[in-house]
Amino acid sequence: LSQDASSADIRKAYRKLSLILHPDKNKDENAETQFRQLVAIYEVLKDEERRQRYDDILINGLPDWRQPVFYYRRGRKMSNAELALLLFIIVTVGHYGVVWSIYLEKQLDELLSRKKREKKKKTAGRSTDEAKLAALDKNESNEKLTVLFDCRVLDKPQWHDLLPCKLGIWFCLTVKALPQLFQDARQLYVEYKETKMKAKEDALAKAELETLQKEKKPKVKKPKVEFPVYTVLESSGYMPSYDHGASIEEIEEQMDDWLGGRSKTQKKK
Repeated sequence: LSQDASSADIRKAYRKLSLILHPDKNKDENAETQFRQLVAIYEVLKDEERRQRYDDILINGLPDWRQPVFYYRRGRKMSNAELALLLFIIVTVGHYGVVWSIYLEKQLDELLSRKKREKKKKTAGRSTDEAKLAALDKNESNEKLTVLFDCRVLDKPQWHDLLPCKLGIWFCLTVKALPQLFQDARQLYVEYKETKMKAKEDALAKAELETLQKEKKPKVKKPKVEFPVYTVLESSGYMPSYDHGASIEEIEEQMDDWLGGRSKTQKKK
């Protein structure tokens, strides 16, 4: 039969096979076992609930709680809201377990430190050194203070330490602190604007001061470069006198003599 066969088809098939597999008509050695298997199959398929479970096993396989697939198949059939609720419960239980583990760890540390102090006290009682006793008393007082502080900070976990309560308290405190946060943010923004304006004003004042200093600074005129003027000294100067009646050759000879004497005097200088 096919998997979507009706109840009438299953009944007809069972009657037909029961006549074939009955031990009186079936001469096989395992006839009785085959007939019992047929009856068991018919008992499963004729009941609607059992048949639905059988079809589910055909599709999803046999359930095995030791395999992760089993939980995946169970979780796949859940809705998103159910999954979220389940995860929230798991996280809450885990958080509460962590809180208790921290508390128990601190209690264990306190118990061990107390035993250590008692042991130190017993060993210190045998000796007669007063300095050691004072140091031990001081250490003991310090340890007591630390233990008291730890006990004050880490109290025994209560119902308000659960994750939903913590989330609710955190949400209420956040809503309550929102006005103050907005006010602080506004104050910071105003201070930032004031500092920015002040920096801008300082920059403008500095620029104005620099311009004023440049205007007040006197302009120094550069001296003009004067070329030296050659003046003939009276001592070195020699103005030959010419006779108007002399010839050109005589004048040239006088000029040569004068130039020759002048070159000599310049070499000496």
